Amino acid sequence: MRKVFLILMLLLCIDVYASNGILKQKSIIECNGEYYGNHANPLHWHKAKLVGDKWVSDGDIVSIPPCYIKPINTFEDVSFSKCIDGDTAKFFINNEEKTVRFLAINTPEVESNLKKSEPYGKEASDFTCKSLKKAKKITLEYDSNSEKEDKYGRILAFVYVDDILLESKLIENGYAKVDYIYGDYAHVDKLKEIEKIAQDKKIGIWSLDDNLPDIIEKEENNNQIFEIIEVIIEYLFKIISFVINKVFA
Repeated sequence: MRKVFLILMLLLCIDVYASNGILKQKSIIECNGEYYGNHANPLHWHKAKLVGDKWVSDGDIVSIPPCYIKPINTFEDVSFSKCIDGDTAKFFINNEEKTVRFLAINTPEVESNLKKSEPYGKEASDFTCKSLKKAKKITLEYDSNSEKEDKYGRILAFVYVDDILLESKLIENGYAKVDYIYGDYAHVDKLKEIEKIAQDKKIGIWSLDDNLPDIIEKEENNNQIFEIIEVIIEYLFKIISFVINKVFA
C-alpha cells in the first residue's frame, strides 16, 4: 500500500511538473530526431516531449537548435545610446549608432519642437528610458515577417531588456497599445492578451477618455510629416558635418 501511495505521489509530481512546463505549441520543432520548444520566449529553448496532447519541457535551457532552418527571427545584442520616446531609442549596433522603432506597439507622443505632447507620453518615455539605462543586457529581435526598416529608415525590432520583452512591459503599464501590425509578427497574441488586461483595469492610457486610442492614431497621422522633417534635418546635419570635416581635414 505504501509503495502504491509513493507511486501515485510520483506520478502527481510528474503531472504538476508537466503542467508547469507546458511549451508554446506553435514553437515545437524537430531537429535531428529531437524535439524543441519554448515558453513564448524565443531566447530560451528546451528539449520537448509530448505528454498527452501537450508538449512540455524535458530538460534545462538549451541554445536555439542549429537545424532550425525555417524562417526564424534573429537576435542581436546591442548597447544603449540615447532615449527618444516611449517606442523609439538609439542603440549602438556593430559600433554604429542606429535608431530603432519598437515593433508592434505605439506609445503617446512626447513634446518636441515639431510635435505636441499627448497624455502619458512623458510617462511612457520615462519608463523606456529608465529601463534601457539600467539594463545589463539589451537584445534586439528582428522579426522574419517584418521589414528590417520603416519608411523613415528606422530599424524595426522587438527589444529585450535583461531577457524581458520591453513592449510587453509598456503595454502592461498602460503606456502603449498594440499597433502597426503588417505581418504575422511574433508575440502579438500575447501582447494583445496583456493589452486586454490593461484595458479592463483602465491602466494608463486606458484610464482616460474612451476615444483616446483614436485620438492617438489621429495625432500619429498628423505627426508623420513632422517625423519626416526630423529625419531630413538629421541627415542634413550629417551631410554638413561630413562636408566640414572634408574641407578642414
